[in-house]
Amino acid sequence: MRKYLMKVSYLMTICFVMAGFTFADATKSNDNFTVRFRENTLVVTAARMEEARIYSLQGKLIAKERGNFAEFELEKGTYRLYAKVNGETVSRRIELR
Repeated sequence: MRKYLMKVSYLMTICFVMAGFTFADATKSNDNFTVRFRENTLVVTAARMEEARIYSLQGKLIAKERGNFAEFELEKGTYRLYAKVNGETVSRRIELR
């Protein structure tokens, strides 16, 4: 009986540790990261965004904003958006027609 209880306690410990990692990953997710257009303005928001940068396709930095909310006025063309959210860099290709 004692061996059975030891095995069950090891199994429960492993399950709790794995559940802890799952919950930690869920809190780091970037689900609330949104990119929207308002006329010719790109609006980027995220609850835990540190900064957002917009680059041309040639790699030239056009603008950089810090905080949870960023607005970029853009002309027609293709751009690259990089945002640092929860310690991860998220990138999006932005095309204005």
